[in-house]
This record gives sequence, C-alpha cells and structure tokens, in this order.
Amino acid sequence: MKGRPKKNILLIFFSIAVIAAVGGFLLWNKPHQNIKDAGAIKTNAVNLYHVFITDSLKAKTMYLNKVVVVSGTVKQVSTNQQNQQLILLNTSVPYGSVNCTMEENASNPKANDSILLKGICAGYMGGDMEMGLPGDVFLIRCYPSN
Repeated sequence: MKGRPKKNILLIFFSIAVIAAVGGFLLWNKPHQNIKDAGAIKTNAVNLYHVFITDSLKAKTMYLNKVVVVSGTVKQVSTNQQNQQLILLNTSVPYGSVNCTMEENASNPKANDSILLKGICAGYMGGDMEMGLPGDVFLIRCYPSN
C-alpha cells in the first residue's frame, strides 16, 4: 500500500511532462502567418506613433501583434545585420520613427517618398527622454502594400 501513492504521483508528473512537451512542440512548429494575404488594420505612421506614446494600453490592444498597413513618408532607408531592408517612417515627434523591418524589399524607396507598408506591429521601445531621444514603434515582417 505504501508504494501506491508514490506511483500515482509519478504517473501524474509524467503525464504533465508529456502534455507540456507535446504543447511546446506544436507551438514551436506553428506555421507563420501569411502577412501578404492577411486582413490588416489601416493607419498612418503619425497616428500609430501618437497612440503608442499617449495611451500605451489602447495601443497594445489595437495594434500589438496584429497585421497593420501603415502609410507614411520615408525618413531613412538602411540595411540591418541580417541584410534586411529597414525603412524608417516620419512621425510628428522629432527623432521618433516607425521602424519597419522588411521581409521583402521595397523597390528603391528614398527619403521623403510616400510609402505604404504592411507588417506585424511588434510594439514601442522607448528611448531615453533625459537625453531627448524618443523611442520607435516597430513593425516586423513587412511587405510593400497597395
């Protein structure tokens, strides 16, 4: 009789471990969302940035981890360490940007061009206000949009 409770506890622990392993495996292998064909929330870079800096709770509810189509004016174009095109869009805040990491390059965007991009909103990363450096709103897995 003494061995039975230990056996039950061991069986329960083993069952929980198997369920966690299967759940983790399924989550790890979840297919990527098709950004190009996904429905999207439409906004512009100035409004998107403004919502994040004035009402972070509202911004997270509306935009975080959602597909967004954002229109704006190109501030700067560069390439990151993974050789992905980065497009910064102007906002109403000096030095604040909507930072778009491109999954597929836009063709020859230049500063002051109007552009429409579609991607997943990854949120706002604050800068250092004491030094006068605002943060950026980040979009990932972006594509040029129509």
